[in-house]
Amino acid sequence: MFKKMVWSLTLILALGMAIIPAFAAPVTIQYAFWGNPTAIGVEKDIIDEFEKTHPNIKVTPVAIAYNDYHQKILTLMAGGQAPDVMRIDSYFFSDFMRSKALKDITKFIKRDKVNLDAYYPSGLIDSMYKGRYYGLPWGTAPIFMVLNNKMFQDAGLAMPSFDWTWDEFVKYCKALSKDQGAGRQYGFGDGFGAGGGSFSSILPFVWINGGDLFDKSRTKFTLDQPASTKQIQAVADLIKQGVFAEPSQLTSAEVVNRWQVNNKIAMRLGSALELLSLQQFDNFAFSIYPFPSKGKYTKTTIVKSNTVGISSSSKNVDAAWEFLKFLRAPGQSGETLYMKAKRVPPSVDDPELWKLYADPNKYPKNIAESAKAIAGVKHSHTLPLRPGWMEVQGALVPEFQKVFSGQITAQAAMKGIAPRIKEILNRTAK
Repeated sequence: MFKKMVWSLTLILALGMAIIPAFAAPVTIQYAFWGNPTAIGVEKDIIDEFEKTHPNIKVTPVAIAYNDYHQKILTLMAGGQAPDVMRIDSYFFSDFMRSKALKDITKFIKRDKVNLDAYYPSGLIDSMYKGRYYGLPWGTAPIFMVLNNKMFQDAGLAMPSFDWTWDEFVKYCKALSKDQGAGRQYGFGDGFGAGGGSFSSILPFVWINGGDLFDKSRTKFTLDQPASTKQIQAVADLIKQGVFAEPSQLTSAEVVNRWQVNNKIAMRLGSALELLSLQQFDNFAFSIYPFPSKGKYTKTTIVKSNTVGISSSSKNVDAAWEFLKFLRAPGQSGETLYMKAKRVPPSVDDPELWKLYADPNKYPKNIAESAKAIAGVKHSHTLPLRPGWMEVQGALVPEFQKVFSGQITAQAAMKGIAPRIKEILNRTAK
């Protein structure tokens, strides 16, 4: 009997040791994100709170300015020094997956019963690759149409409805444009990739006419098709007429913010981060809307997310997963702390989180209701992201600049660049 008890105890201890996660002994993991390295703000609050409840896991923050972030992460990966947990912008996600940068976390999600239904669907899409999960969503939000309330009021124009059309949008733009030297103002302004920004802001203008960047399989370039070139040319014509601002003048989000606050542009596209920037200007009244629609084409508003995943080379996967859950899983403290800091809007549909994020004393008013309506099924459209996305952007932006400056037609530009895009798509598909 005694020997049997000893054997049983030995077996229990062995099994216990087998299921004790690797972080039972003190471990240190790295967490990479974009931000100001000298003022990481809420990220430090999240790390501090996590370490209180997980004393054997220490988290070292790796903060890198956004413009350098993804290249530096790739460099760290190439040198075998990838951070254990890393945030990835969805623009780069497919290219990172092509490099096998992130670990498949599907089994962890199922094991720990992470409530995926709580996330906005578009956020989950941007965290999946070939039907598997490689991260949890961060910063899921629309790219809003942002309206300057004062410019509408000064022009004697009523604010549009959420179901406004392309024709109504163009009429508003023309009514809000003035050619008066120093007092010149425009109905709409966007850089369309000028100054290194994303070119994706051109896509709603294309979607509204049934066009797209790629076909449904994302293997064929389709901006050279009539449905697409017609709308790109329409944008160029509105720029030439002085209804839209010259994209070459709007080389950064900061410039666009300044122009809108100073009543030079009535409407622009803006992310949740830009909304926070606009709120810093006292008494600047603005509203958020979906992108206009045209007939059956109502899904014209970009909704994008980012993801936070675990490095495929991490030697502390269990500890990294515990931190990732704390950071991004529904019901965990990370999302609550983000909302209190008003860093990004909620990635989960939780009224209590929206209460923390929204400030009823600041514009835009009713942000929770408006943002959820804009991000809903009727208006939202995810980006056709795929490997080679940033290389495609690098090839297309100079062509857009030629079109918008009147050097070449949209049809000629897209036809001319099509072979180059085809080569990128074929090469990056491997």
